[in-house]
Amino acid sequence: MSRQVRVKVTGSIPEETVIVEGLPGVGLVGGIAASYMIHQLEMELAGYIESPHLPPVAMLQQGIARHPFRIYTKNRLTVLYSEVPVAPGYVHELSKGIVEWAHSVNASQVITLAGIPSPMREPAVYGAAATKEMVDYLKENSISVMEEGVVSGMPGQVLLDCAALGIPAFCLLAQTPGMNPDPAGAAELIKVLNRLHGLGIDVEPLLKEAKEIEAKMEELAKQTRKMKQQETLPMFY
Repeated sequence: MSRQVRVKVTGSIPEETVIVEGLPGVGLVGGIAASYMIHQLEMELAGYIESPHLPPVAMLQQGIARHPFRIYTKNRLTVLYSEVPVAPGYVHELSKGIVEWAHSVNASQVITLAGIPSPMREPAVYGAAATKEMVDYLKENSISVMEEGVVSGMPGQVLLDCAALGIPAFCLLAQTPGMNPDPAGAAELIKVLNRLHGLGIDVEPLLKEAKEIEAKMEELAKQTRKMKQQETLPMFY
């Protein structure tokens, strides 16, 4: 493992665990989904990832300093969750460190969560895989495979590094309209994970949150349009 990336396990990670990675990205869908899973499943803090490549920040939880890139586990599920983005120049080394650790714990699957920009508002999740076997797995589970395109950042690099070590891995990409937080897209990712691994997570609170955010953004848009109209009105003296 890279000496620049240290995976510190403070709890117990089960053998053949399913690892789900959720980082900040397009629509924040990966991070939102990972955070929601952690809270809904009441997962236990099991460690953290430290590296000089990560921003030097401490996240406060009830006044206690926590590492921004943390590991949670419950039963045979492990979630890697980061509250900070990974700069493009450091993706390779962080990915290799994480994937080597996943290999050391004999992970049965590595699943990355990400968003794919789309002007469409219809919910949809696509899959991309590290191997032909994983492509077949996605299709057998009625997940549309993204035949052409690009999976960038950590999700894409993790797929490549998992393929090199023979770890079954795939990425779930939720269609999302833009860079604004998209809880509805995150809910679609969790629905797929529910189906694949029987997690039984209720996504209704996330969907309700999405409607509230959408309503607030629409109100903000109306106010912006009104201000622009006022700016263009002719003035008579």
